[in-house]
Amino acid sequence: MRLVIVYIVSSCLLLSQGKVESELSSPCDDPLIKLAEEKGIKAIPLKDMLRFKKILKMCKRQGGKEQIKQLYKSDWERDYKKARRMASWTSAHAMCVFVSFGYYFAGKVLATKPSS
Repeated sequence: MRLVIVYIVSSCLLLSQGKVESELSSPCDDPLIKLAEEKGIKAIPLKDMLRFKKILKMCKRQGGKEQIKQLYKSDWERDYKKARRMASWTSAHAMCVFVSFGYYFAGKVLATKPSS
């Protein structure tokens, strides 16, 4: 009798599980892909990166190759536009150091010794 009750309870629990809504919809409509389209791939948190890669593969399999290509292309263009000019403090600092070293060594080479 116990075995029958355990069987009924376990089968009710296993069969009552519904499908997750994200499995029913297209993987190309996932919020991570929408985030990557709006703000770029670098905006995706590291903890979600593996899930993002899986979603990209599923989207490619379901016919979203053009959407994935456009995603990568827009990300490259966004990075190119940001990198065209030196806009951050680090690159400006590196440029100042480079120019300082250039002036220092040019002065060493071109300097004349004072006459005695």
